[in-house]
Amino acid sequence: MSNEAVIINHSASGACAKVLPFGATVSSFVNAKGKEILFVSKLAKLDGSKATRGGIPLVFPQFGQPNKDMPQHGFLRNNYWKPGTPVDGEKECICDFTLDLKDVVNGRGEGVWKDESTVDCSITLTVKVSADALTTILTVENSGENAFDYQTLFHTYYQIEDGKALDTNICNVTGLAGYKRFDQLTSIETVQGDEPVAVEAELDCIFSPPENQSTLEVEVSTGASSKVLVHATAAADGEIVPVSVVVWNPFVEKSKKMGDFGDEEYHDMICVEPLVNASDKLQTGKKVSFLQKITCL
Repeated sequence: MSNEAVIINHSASGACAKVLPFGATVSSFVNAKGKEILFVSKLAKLDGSKATRGGIPLVFPQFGQPNKDMPQHGFLRNNYWKPGTPVDGEKECICDFTLDLKDVVNGRGEGVWKDESTVDCSITLTVKVSADALTTILTVENSGENAFDYQTLFHTYYQIEDGKALDTNICNVTGLAGYKRFDQLTSIETVQGDEPVAVEAELDCIFSPPENQSTLEVEVSTGASSKVLVHATAAADGEIVPVSVVVWNPFVEKSKKMGDFGDEEYHDMICVEPLVNASDKLQTGKKVSFLQKITCL
């Protein structure tokens, strides 16, 4: 199958996104001012041979690999999706991408997702492009006879200007004060203070919201005079689900161990990844809808 990118061009503003059918991975978002917002490694495999290192890989039904029967981050990013036709309107250009479980040939593992006899689902990714914003909406419908556990995440890579990801004044994330901060490298949990989250060493932390806070809204500084606002919400069966966020940078040693990532490219990116870590199963016939909106400030 061809992995030629689908172009979602908002002609009224000139903003444009590209989406690779393999993984329905958004690989580029250029706003109306001509600025690229997303990072993709120069060594990323773009031929459909593996998940794309950069852009917005989709994670479902698991984040990481808590279930060893299934590959890390699940199967959405490792299969070809069916692209729709972009619809270009005055305010935005919209395109849907769909995937049914029966068409998933990679990454299903040996557990309940092995075939459709135990669980089943249909998935849609809606991509919206406007002058200064990129919106991605992932909708998962339980079309089988049994409920299932799930986690889902937008693994968004941001391009940092001039290789300044280690400059804490240039590259940082704000808006996480009061969140529980779990360091996946040390297993230490603390509460995030008012200070920005920045890259000063290998960074791999999950930030979980305080009670009664479900919407994620953080600012990511990507350059001396450039920021994006990340807004994320989720709902399962109409009920609001809290959104956490992962902040990640591989730093020196981990970068050297990744074959599809340049040894020095950790200077050029930061990942800010909205996460739904659902505590309840998705019941049969029900849907979960997960939205991320990236607005250039």
